[in-house]
Amino acid sequence: MTEALHITVDWSTPTITSRTTLTTHLWTAPPLQRSSPIHDKAFEALRALRADRARFLPWWSSPKLSVPELDPPTDGRTSWDFRRLDEFTDDFLAAAEGRPVVANFATIPAWMFEDAEPDAYQDDPAAIHWDYEHGKKFRDPEFTEVAEHFERIGRWYIDGGFTDQFGVRHESGRADRFAYWEVLCEPDVGHELSPEAYTRFYDAVVERLRVLDPEMKFVGLSLSPINFDPEYFWHFLDPANHKDGIPLDAFSYHFYATPQILDPVDLAGNASFEEWPGVFFAQADGFLHQVQLIESIKRRLSPGTETHINEIGTFAPDVVNPDPEAPEGYWALSGALVSYLWSRLTELGIDLVGVAEFIDYPGMIYGASLLDWNTGEPNARYQALKLLLDNFGPGDTLHRAGAQPSLESPETRVHSQGFVSPDGVRKVLLVNKYPEPARVRFADPVRTISTVDTTTGDGPAVTRPVRDGEVELGPFATAVATIDSAAD
Repeated sequence: MTEALHITVDWSTPTITSRTTLTTHLWTAPPLQRSSPIHDKAFEALRALRADRARFLPWWSSPKLSVPELDPPTDGRTSWDFRRLDEFTDDFLAAAEGRPVVANFATIPAWMFEDAEPDAYQDDPAAIHWDYEHGKKFRDPEFTEVAEHFERIGRWYIDGGFTDQFGVRHESGRADRFAYWEVLCEPDVGHELSPEAYTRFYDAVVERLRVLDPEMKFVGLSLSPINFDPEYFWHFLDPANHKDGIPLDAFSYHFYATPQILDPVDLAGNASFEEWPGVFFAQADGFLHQVQLIESIKRRLSPGTETHINEIGTFAPDVVNPDPEAPEGYWALSGALVSYLWSRLTELGIDLVGVAEFIDYPGMIYGASLLDWNTGEPNARYQALKLLLDNFGPGDTLHRAGAQPSLESPETRVHSQGFVSPDGVRKVLLVNKYPEPARVRFADPVRTISTVDTTTGDGPAVTRPVRDGEVELGPFATAVATIDSAAD
């Protein structure tokens, strides 16, 4: 039997006090329509997470569900229609149960671009329109038209209604509140806004929205993982590049590990599944170095701005395959990867980490889903996220841990991190990065250990016995050990 790895925690010296909110995001996915057989089960799972600052993202791939102004105003009439979007919004807010949320009404109507072809929508609102976000030249280069569009959406939800382009009043009777409003999603792809153009766009939208709720904060950038051009950070985070009074409350960007070794954009030539753990965790470590560099830019230009890494996840091969088959063990591996990243990002002082995405499905980046798209039941990725949310939170102090006799030794196959809650409860997070079980021995007496791994399937975390201070972690385990304080 393989010798156990020794887990030792330095409880005497905290490294940082966590300020990291862990959350997820939900988009206007067709399986979440009220007519869907999985609707109730899915929103029950969202409610059960009890996550603060969950993000609501009306996304462009199904524009009939996400765009309330599908057609341009003409002949004295507009196409404003919130009926489908309101259902998603209401169900999302109900599941949040009054917790703070983030709004990102990210989709710009295609007709606002000069170079966009006229759109022919399929009758089915759930149909995927991959070509919807294809315009790059705004018909109003000053962004007044698009800023007014988002102002009207804001007024519909926050201010009870709005007056349209022809002076007609549209009443909603709503008074919703969003803790943050994020301006666009991944503007560096799709519409390919430059750093300069995006900054002007952000200012134009925020200038109109901030009067609706003085307490609402704003998130900028929301960059894709495809191209971390540092100029976006250097330009956007410099207050000198913004209009006077425009807040820089937070900025965001995304990361997805892929089974592609060379080119994360071209998913042809994927590694075999046996290689995925090494590829995924190597990409995660490379991303962490990028985070440190981005944080140094922020500290130089705008140290009071929060960092939201609000999409982290993994892709399986053939991300838009309508008939995919994820390898056995994939969901637990993905859960372990995001658990590892969350731990390291918390250690770096990141303000928000969002595990993507609440639901996806075949043809629509299925490998990032937290739910089974056929049943609405949670998968192992969801269960790993819930295990973290149930055990850790802002205000915990972090303590160095190591799966070696010496804390100075390089990290082994098992990632470990110590946490002490504000009320003094000690816990240890363990992540097994490998597809083989790993035995660990704790220096401290362990009361219980809860784990999600390949052997727990899609079910919730299970409690494993700890005998003589040792326990076996399953393949790709995310585990939380609670230290027995009575032994102190």
